[in-house]
Amino acid sequence: MKRIIVSLLTVVLFAAILFSCSSASSEKLGALDKTVEKACAAADFSNVEFTYKSDEYSEEILMFMYGIEDENVIDQIDDFVLSERSGMSASTFAIIRFKDDTAKFIIESAKSAVEETYVQALMNALMPYDPTEYGISQNYKFKTIGNDLVLVISKDADAVLEAIVK
Repeated sequence: MKRIIVSLLTVVLFAAILFSCSSASSEKLGALDKTVEKACAAADFSNVEFTYKSDEYSEEILMFMYGIEDENVIDQIDDFVLSERSGMSASTFAIIRFKDDTAKFIIESAKSAVEETYVQALMNALMPYDPTEYGISQNYKFKTIGNDLVLVISKDADAVLEAIVK
């Protein structure tokens, strides 16, 4: 009986790891699924837990973890997928999709909020414990692709951005 339970738990854990960056989560992602799939194919985000706009408390994560609290900015967000780092890994990935008619200063305001809140908190958390991961976090990449604001923190950040653009 114990072997069956251990085997079952092993299979469940393996499946969770296997599908964390796979098309199994694309149903939840909706319009952003292809972008996330490309990012996950270009870099290892296996230690990343994604939060989707449709998830419970996702707006709270957007506000408190990512620092986007301005209602004018929130009203212009069409969709998003945010990542929450796990452990002492710097690797994270987020996409915030804005409505078509969003002014550039709104997107820049969101970018500044994320840099000041999420990115800075990540660097502060990693600095005293892991110099390698801290270095990765310092080389974060932001890119606006159409209406999407993309944040990539990874040793493969350039490859991720290149994969997304293709």
